Amino acid sequence: MPPTVHGLLEAAASARGGAIALRDDAGSLSYADWEAASLNLAALLAGAGVRKGDTVGVSCGKTVLLPVSFTAVSLAGARFMAFSGDWPEPAARRMLPPSPRSWLLSFDGPGTVPAGVRHLRFQPSEALGGRRTPADLPEIDPGDDFYMNVTSASTGLPKIAPITHDALLANTGAVCEALGLCGDDVHMSLFSASGHPHELFIRGLYLGGTTVLTEGRYPRSAIRLISDARVTALMGLPPQLDGLARVCGREDADLSGLRIAEAGGMHSSPGFLERFHELTGVDAIPVWGSTETSGVALYGDANAEGLSRVVGGYSVELADPGGSIIGGDGEGELRVSGPAVVRGYAGDRMSTEEHFRDGWFLTGDVFRRESGVLHFLGRRGGLIKSAGLKVFPLEVELAILRHPDVLDTAVSGEDFPGRGETVVARVVPRPGSDLSSPSLREFLRGILDGYKIPHKFHMVPDLPRTPGGKIDRKALGSPPSSADWKGEILRTDVELVRLLNHRASSMALSGQAYDPGWVEEQLDNAAGHNPGPVSDDTIRSIMSIIIRSVARR
Repeated sequence: MPPTVHGLLEAAASARGGAIALRDDAGSLSYADWEAASLNLAALLAGAGVRKGDTVGVSCGKTVLLPVSFTAVSLAGARFMAFSGDWPEPAARRMLPPSPRSWLLSFDGPGTVPAGVRHLRFQPSEALGGRRTPADLPEIDPGDDFYMNVTSASTGLPKIAPITHDALLANTGAVCEALGLCGDDVHMSLFSASGHPHELFIRGLYLGGTTVLTEGRYPRSAIRLISDARVTALMGLPPQLDGLARVCGREDADLSGLRIAEAGGMHSSPGFLERFHELTGVDAIPVWGSTETSGVALYGDANAEGLSRVVGGYSVELADPGGSIIGGDGEGELRVSGPAVVRGYAGDRMSTEEHFRDGWFLTGDVFRRESGVLHFLGRRGGLIKSAGLKVFPLEVELAILRHPDVLDTAVSGEDFPGRGETVVARVVPRPGSDLSSPSLREFLRGILDGYKIPHKFHMVPDLPRTPGGKIDRKALGSPPSSADWKGEILRTDVELVRLLNHRASSMALSGQAYDPGWVEEQLDNAAGHNPGPVSDDTIRSIMSIIIRSVARR
């Protein structure tokens, strides 16, 4: 098998040139068409100045342009990043910082464009219809970082996990073998275009099969498409698949071709798995994977809760809080190793050292092993998974604390019918303020990704505390007790300094230009939340010294 992503396409076009490779809401491409469009777009990129090793952020929906861009960037020897036009400007700037090596490629308007990033915009017909070929294609090492996959990782600040051609193809081949997928399968994923986009099409490319892409968001339209396209292998979040199952009986749709539904991105409950199978007659397979493992690494038996099997090439273990390995049944943090596990996070030595040790990725997910089956218990650090996307309470809390009328806040996850876990915030308003949920939600739109903004805000007089003064997160749903503000102010100050230090260190270690304006903005945000005897100006001076000393290391 060819060792690069574009090598897969070249082989498929040679062997099955006339076969339908990609189908979207507007039409379809054969493998020969896909290869020609990729060469054409690679030539356009090269003509604009894109060179080997550059990073190309691609803003694109779930159309054939997404896989065409993926393979075109591969041909150019550049590094692909799925760019979301909905990212707030600070997040967009962190992911695609101003640099001569950074580009943004879009076709229908990118939304946010980071300042200083060169923007390439082509009409879909120009990208798909031309017959240009690059004058010279660079030599590609399969061990080169190619796919810059974005994850929230350990702090809530976006991180980049670089994935090589080798790792991506190792995962794809092993998953196809584990799930029994073959070249006759028709693949469809309900995932978004900006979250793990390779999952939308890489298996079809690997196997020489057909991939179905759609911008449709509603279960009824998805069911009709599954029926019309004769989809055989479906992937989605449990709430997405549950929505399909619930309308299945009310739709005149033939799902007889669908033989497997892969439920990933979040925990699959026994009730969901049983209900999906009962309503559709299709086997639902629970899976677990992450950005850092390049895709699915664990899976379970059909229609049964828990993960009982390991995808080929991976090894897993559980570790207790002290780091000791749990040999038999017991509870602990899941650790994963294997050739498809990434080496760390780009430009973030601290998070890399925290989560990658001795060849193992420390996932932060806690499982209980019973008779060889892993059952999900929760996430270290209070991580929330909303619609399959990671949300860290601390990040949301710090954003809420920026509002001048907020005295304190605590963020947690809450189950919501049909959506799974959602973000909920308990907010303590400043006395005398007229703070409302709509105004706070509008304020957060300029700071957080949309999926991180709490679904519900509860305005409360204070928050539940432990005897030591910390927020009692296990009791967030209980009647609040009186607060120890000194303890909570200290926690907030320490965590804010940690985030500032993390930002400075990441920028310095990545070799990118340090942005003192961002630091000043954060110091301004910290001011005003200090009711103690030390002035805001003194706090700003102390924090400035700390963060600039770290940045110079």
